[in-house]
Amino acid sequence: MANKFKDFSILYIEDDDGIRDINSSMFKRMFKNVYVASNGEEGYKTYLEKKPNIILTDIKMPKMDGIELSKKIREKDDNVKIIVATAYCDEEYLLEAVELNLERFLIKPLTNRNLLPALEKAITKFHQKIYLSENLYFDYLDSQFYLDNKLLELSKKELLILTLFVKQNNKVVSYEQIEDEIWGYEYMSVKSLRTIIGVLRKKIPKEIIKNIPNTGYKLEISSDKY
Repeated sequence: MANKFKDFSILYIEDDDGIRDINSSMFKRMFKNVYVASNGEEGYKTYLEKKPNIILTDIKMPKMDGIELSKKIREKDDNVKIIVATAYCDEEYLLEAVELNLERFLIKPLTNRNLLPALEKAITKFHQKIYLSENLYFDYLDSQFYLDNKLLELSKKELLILTLFVKQNNKVVSYEQIEDEIWGYEYMSVKSLRTIIGVLRKKIPKEIIKNIPNTGYKLEISSDKY
């Protein structure tokens, strides 16, 4: 069982201390990295910092519920796999789950019978490699880029920016979003961003990063058949 998940990371969000401790101990035997949080706000901060492959979250939590958390994450990331757990079945939640592209809506208690198929489905659907061109790809397992099957050497900000573009799945990424996610509380000048983009374009096929005037950038993948 552990073999299937050993290359992946999971963020587990549950406000019940006892349940969280029991399940997180199990996950530590399965996954490469396990991150835990006790409420939605803490979970969102952990997601931003750790960028896990899979998120398993309760719905009813203090500060931010699981649906609101999923909405915030989906604004930034279409690829992370989200599984939501609840103590009861609510049709309204089910409808929202479909709109948010959630992997599974689980009814508690979580057991091997209902949890393992959801986790297996998540990693089966996970795109381990995203090709940006015929000879350039992003590997989700180690969060690195490879050119001609060799690790592409990037600075920290270059790596973060290019990864952000990939995870936006061909959507436009605004200057504001780049500043918020990459620079955090630091000030980002558009000039400094353009300098980094210019360096990136020298390291990868230039046409991949498209400039959207007065807005931001968009990663344009020329083919999905590589």
